[in-house]
Amino acid sequence: MTAHEYFERDPEREEFYRTFYKICRQFNVTWSSASPEVKAFVEEATRVAYEQGKARRNGENLNTVKPFFEDEAC
Repeated sequence: MTAHEYFERDPEREEFYRTFYKICRQFNVTWSSASPEVKAFVEEATRVAYEQGKARRNGENLNTVKPFFEDEAC
């Protein structure tokens, strides 16, 4: 691996982390001190928001995004 490859930024990864930090700010979450339940919520909210944004950018239907906590029993 070259230095260029190591430091090259992946735009999708950058977008994912921007979304993650936005969700943390929106819900006033400090990741390092968050409970497992709060972390699970933030992870799922980030996934849904990121996948919806990606679908929009790619011109796909938002119905292709798995719903929030779809597989979880409530």
